[in-house]
Amino acid sequence: MKQIRVVIADDEPLARENMRDLLAAHPEVVVVGEAGTVHEAREILTEMRPDAVFLDIQMPGGTGFDVLSGLKHPLQVVFVTAYDAFAIRAFQVNAVDYLLKPIDRTLLARAVARLTAENASVSEVRDDGASSPPFNLDDDVLVRENAKYLLLPLHAICAIRAYGNYTEAIDIQNRTHLFRRTLSTWYNRLPTPPFVRLDRSLIINGDNLSGWQLHGRRVKMMFQNGNLTFNLGRAASERFRKFIKDERLATKENHPISPHGDKT
Repeated sequence: MKQIRVVIADDEPLARENMRDLLAAHPEVVVVGEAGTVHEAREILTEMRPDAVFLDIQMPGGTGFDVLSGLKHPLQVVFVTAYDAFAIRAFQVNAVDYLLKPIDRTLLARAVARLTAENASVSEVRDDGASSPPFNLDDDVLVRENAKYLLLPLHAICAIRAYGNYTEAIDIQNRTHLFRRTLSTWYNRLPTPPFVRLDRSLIINGDNLSGWQLHGRRVKMMFQNGNLTFNLGRAASERFRKFIKDERLATKENHPISPHGDKT
């Protein structure tokens, strides 16, 4: 049996005690420490270097995101919150586990199973998109990069590319973010428009287009970051042309996109 070392970080002593009692039913979990503030959590995570942390969102001295921002080593995170409106959509999109208070034993067991199997194989990718709520354009998505977590505004995404069961989102600053989500899962939840799926491996955000070039049946797109371009095949080019035509007719004043090199 694979064992994992975990820390419980919550500002409520009774909540920490309840979590410890619930985890006692899982012999594969060893609780190596507790923390009640952001400062304490940072210290114990740095000192103990656990495999995972059950992390409250709101704590004295900041938030759970503040705890993670200064860590130097990667670890798995299960966010724990009493506020189901607080970035739940953001947690779901990047396969980050979260638990709502009061803690449900069945959901806790599922989270523990995921923690112990996290690195077993790529085929174990979570994909909860079918039962998850749709995104609003002003939503954020939670990005996990090594030990750091940050919230990425959905409207800041220029494009999403598929890599098997993974996807890569490129933002307006030309940064890339890897997600354990399929392109179909993304598209089932994205607002359309401004997002449009052009082919099996690419979704774009039309709001962040700055221009395009037509080359026969192919299209080269430019985005507001000035660096990102795509060359589309025939079928995707037709979808792109239709999207641009529909968008310009519907929201021309709000989306001043400039075609460059349009010979048609």
